[in-house]
Amino acid sequence: MQLRLLTEFQQELAVNYCKLAAASVDPPEVNAAFRAGLGATFPFLSDHDRSVVRQLDMVESSKSRGDTAIPYAFSLMPDLTVHNLYCGYWYVGRPTAEELRQDLRAMMKKLRKDFDPQA
Repeated sequence: MQLRLLTEFQQELAVNYCKLAAASVDPPEVNAAFRAGLGATFPFLSDHDRSVVRQLDMVESSKSRGDTAIPYAFSLMPDLTVHNLYCGYWYVGRPTAEELRQDLRAMMKKLRKDFDPQA
């Protein structure tokens, strides 16, 4: 559901020179099929061996599912520092397109002296 909304949001982001990327623990061929099915143009990255998940301490252990990744969303500044972090363990913790839009507005205000041409 959320990736479908982000796929719609990608065109709006392109106007502002912003980019999306998705990462999952699925194998690359599964990611490619999923990306194509959505019609997404942003990259889907694979951490099939879960090395990055372990490095970032995003592992969640479950008796029923084994080790899995806690779903996080990051808003990153151009230098890749984290502007905002969303923990989507519960679905309602995942960012909406509007929350991401607000993050981008805040980042643009920090980065661009000409953000408000009347200031």
